[in-house]
Amino acid sequence: MAARRWGVDSLGAAVAMGSRYQRPAHRCPRRARSNYLPAIVNDSPEAVSAAFASAMRARDLAAAVEHWLEDALMIQADGQTLRGRDAIASALGALIDNRVVVEISLDRVLSAGDVAVGVGSLTLSGADADGEPFTQSSESAIVYARQPDGRWRLAIDAPWGLPKR
Repeated sequence: MAARRWGVDSLGAAVAMGSRYQRPAHRCPRRARSNYLPAIVNDSPEAVSAAFASAMRARDLAAAVEHWLEDALMIQADGQTLRGRDAIASALGALIDNRVVVEISLDRVLSAGDVAVGVGSLTLSGADADGEPFTQSSESAIVYARQPDGRWRLAIDAPWGLPKR
């Protein structure tokens, strides 16, 4: 299966990049370009990743954090962990504040009941403190959990891969 790269189309909807997405023939009234995001149903792990990528591209921290469990865990590159939505929100907020572009490529998802594991890559790009452009990519692993209402959420994210120790 080909990797899915998620981006945001001109209407603000999450779309698989490289797909043959076509704008609807009818025209909707334009909304303000603020942090408007269309309602996205998290009915699959893939949809959660797409919605999260869409929220990050829109620089909408509240919408991005909403895709995480309250007691979620993020594993940092050095193996340290961030626990809970508030800690994760701080890390995501730093990316948004520094105008870092987040691209998620989900290569494979395996699920069993109400748990799923995704593997793929994460690419961060932007400019450093000196204004020099950077791009950083890594292999990532994500654990998703399905809630009693059927919605999937991010439970554990290792955006820089799992630590060796």
